[in-house]
Amino acid sequence: MEVIRAFRNLDRHGQQRAPEVIEEEVRQLEPHLVRFREDLVRLEVVASQTSGKTRIQVSLRLQLPSGVIAAQEEGFVIEPVLRKAFADLRQRVDRHVARLKHESEYKRPARRRRIGAPLPSARDAAEADRRQLFFDLIEDHLDTVYDTVRRELTYLECSGSVPAGYLSVGDIVDATILNGLNRFERRPTEFSVRDWLTQLAFETIEAEAQAARRAVPEDAASIDAAPEAAAGEPTESDEEMFEFYQPDDVLLLEELVADDGGDDPETAVAKRQDALLLHRAIAGLPALWRRVLFLVDLNDTPLEKASSVLGIPEDDVTRIVQSARDYLRDKLRDSGQSDTAHAFFESAHQRRLRIPQPLRDRARLERAFLGDNRGEAP
Repeated sequence: MEVIRAFRNLDRHGQQRAPEVIEEEVRQLEPHLVRFREDLVRLEVVASQTSGKTRIQVSLRLQLPSGVIAAQEEGFVIEPVLRKAFADLRQRVDRHVARLKHESEYKRPARRRRIGAPLPSARDAAEADRRQLFFDLIEDHLDTVYDTVRRELTYLECSGSVPAGYLSVGDIVDATILNGLNRFERRPTEFSVRDWLTQLAFETIEAEAQAARRAVPEDAASIDAAPEAAAGEPTESDEEMFEFYQPDDVLLLEELVADDGGDDPETAVAKRQDALLLHRAIAGLPALWRRVLFLVDLNDTPLEKASSVLGIPEDDVTRIVQSARDYLRDKLRDSGQSDTAHAFFESAHQRRLRIPQPLRDRARLERAFLGDNRGEAP
């Protein structure tokens, strides 16, 4: 691991003690980084003290192949400030590694959502026919549901509205489909299946996001619970459990960027960076604004239909979509895209990457609704 140190205006004691403390803390940090190649890990330590002041600020920046982790601490004595900053950094590294390994999904299966459990067998022929009719109705729109859920959940995680990895795309898709089945008889007489499923997806995502924000954090421990045993080598049952639950992929904004193709490498990289700027700005929108923009600009949904899907007046849709466009153009301008903000915004919304549902998930839903009457997905 490469370690870079920078000391600014530290007093004599700080300059003498800081290198020793950093060396000790780095040795304690190294066991937490065994997952990563040593030559790809870089740690920057900055300790600064305002001239003539006694307050010390320490900033740590750990660059890993899978991302950047930072920690900061302030105080009046260099040693405890450094040690607190490193302790925070180690905790953040452990959480980061746990997310990469999806430990929350195979080490605590009892916490897994049961939304995605297969449907029980149909009670009678009438129930089987009802499921057949419903699945035939929605089958061509499963990709729309999956894309809507994955896109919105990615934005929610990027904006910090829900904890990263707390919600599962597959579970929310399943919940949306089951909500549709439960409300099938109450569906509108004349309706667009795609718009109806999109409305259900937004309602389900909002309900799950609110529940996630109210929930106890994943890493919180009960004072009544017995401490966990030290981790050991995975047993055969552990490996079977991990294979059974099959954790979801990590959600990244980069997956939402469409590939233009045909550009030289420099132009392609520049366009990709511009697209990421746009998606980060979209993630910063209020949820309702983002969903209005999604329907009107990305899905070309007429204002009247968007009003029906979101349950708000058409005048509000018009006002919100214009406000969202203005906000995004301002954000792009602030990011250095002032000359091309309008053109880039328009071109980015003329075409977008649509993420299809994995064939494994589609086959699982098909079996849940139809049993084994249809063959396995290729």
